[in-house]
Amino acid sequence: MRKIFVDLEMCPIPKEYAAEKEICKLETIEIGAVMLDEDGKETASFKEYVKPAYAAEIPGHIEKLTGIRYSIVSEAASFREVLQRFTDWCGAADYTIFSWSDNDLLQILQEMALKGIEDTPQLGYMYHHWKDFQQEYCGLFPMDHVMSLDKAMNYCGLEFKGRAHDGLNDARATADLYRAVHDKESFEKFREKVLDCFRPKTITGTLADLFDFSAFQAGNCVSLI
Repeated sequence: MRKIFVDLEMCPIPKEYAAEKEICKLETIEIGAVMLDEDGKETASFKEYVKPAYAAEIPGHIEKLTGIRYSIVSEAASFREVLQRFTDWCGAADYTIFSWSDNDLLQILQEMALKGIEDTPQLGYMYHHWKDFQQEYCGLFPMDHVMSLDKAMNYCGLEFKGRAHDGLNDARATADLYRAVHDKESFEKFREKVLDCFRPKTITGTLADLFDFSAFQAGNCVSLI
């Protein structure tokens, strides 16, 4: 079965659309994905920008984070069109789709509701075969919190290629991490390194070594009487 790794980049819906924000707080501005065959080899990639229906600009912090300017998305296709092309690209119903956290799936469902996009067999198959790889990764280790993608890759000794918070780059990084975790030889190499980060560190010496008591030596004592 093929494996598809996807990442969405988003921007906030302006505050004046209060009713719309009750349904969906963000709009998708990019969809990036890579497809792996049964042997784990990348066979195809997908990258499309999406024109937001409500935002007339990309906030500065989002532009800085993603590198996406409004001039890039202003001539792009709508979310409805790009989502349809993405599901067409995914192809026949013989794949599992992965993302780093379940935020992207939630975004798709909420944005479909906001923009009146009806469910289809293609979409139904996609979100019923969607897996949160962040949850799987964190479950391998004694973590009580979720971890960012770049930190998870760093723990595994993997190099993040290209700019982070680019849909295609993030999707490809997630695929790289998935392959490393599911390759027994690779996994054993970094497993101990990751576990070591969560082991309590042994403190050498005594508690007194942590403090400077020189001020309390006999010649330096100050009377409080």
